[in-house]
Amino acid sequence: MSLRIAPFLPELLRSLFKKPVTVKYPFEKEAVPKDFRGTVVFNPPKCIGCNICVNDCPAEAIDIIRVSETEKKFKMILHNDRCIHCAQCVDSCPTKTYHMDLEYETAAFSRWDLKIEYK
Repeated sequence: MSLRIAPFLPELLRSLFKKPVTVKYPFEKEAVPKDFRGTVVFNPPKCIGCNICVNDCPAEAIDIIRVSETEKKFKMILHNDRCIHCAQCVDSCPTKTYHMDLEYETAAFSRWDLKIEYK
């Protein structure tokens, strides 16, 4: 029995005096990296309705709908259950209507709860 424990004994002794690697997640949150791509955020007054973002989205997660026929007002529906956070919409938008926030806790019980509507 002692022959099976012998190879692991040095590692066991080293780990007894080290700090744990894990983090107490819900209570202590780590800072996100500098170029983190979180949830897409839409700024409706900047939108010109060109639909480049809709065409460039590989996950088909964006819908742009014209709100008013007389005014250039649009609403965006982001299907966050489909979004792969690639930031293609941010890169392709000519008016810089989109940006990515630092939100990463987007779990929900239903996929319909992940649908975000910007008016």
